[in-house]
Amino acid sequence: MFHKGLNKEIIINTAIELIEQDGFPAFSMRKLAEKLNVKTASLYAHIESMEALFTEIGLAALREQRNCLLNAVGEQHGDVAVTALADGYRHFAAEHAELYKIIMQMPSGDDAILKEAAAMTAEPFMRVLADYELSEEQRMHWQRVLRGLMHGFVSEAQAGYFSHYPLSVEESYEIAVRCMIEGLHREEGESNGR
Repeated sequence: MFHKGLNKEIIINTAIELIEQDGFPAFSMRKLAEKLNVKTASLYAHIESMEALFTEIGLAALREQRNCLLNAVGEQHGDVAVTALADGYRHFAAEHAELYKIIMQMPSGDDAILKEAAAMTAEPFMRVLADYELSEEQRMHWQRVLRGLMHGFVSEAQAGYFSHYPLSVEESYEIAVRCMIEGLHREEGESNGR
């Protein structure tokens, strides 16, 4: 039976709020039900399982991340857009650390969900890479490279691996972004030289 006023969107948004507030490991359906002032069983009238809920949360987090990245890039193009994208990526991961963890742990059993997630993940990167003289295949490779480098940097920083030396993490990230941009230009040059 449906609880009056309760729906899937409210459940997902409240779950996100709890996760961002208390952390992903502390989340439970019981705590979610308490926050919504309903019985735990009432949640399952709208969400079929905990895994389904995390998938919905992951997709909502990916939409938010995509929007954050597209907003960071705005109307900028070329190298400035890559820098803005990199800054936006790092900003989202810092501001929404718990949601970022969920994005990286999304269940991957459903092909339709994976396809939707992959499209959302790639969109801001492909938008920025469209400014470079690269083939579609090269752009696909480079969006993986950019995402991999940004994620690697964010993950290392979140784990505390960059806190042992008195060097600016900002400066290190700027170096990483410069290396990506130089690599893009090198790839363009090699493509044009063929």
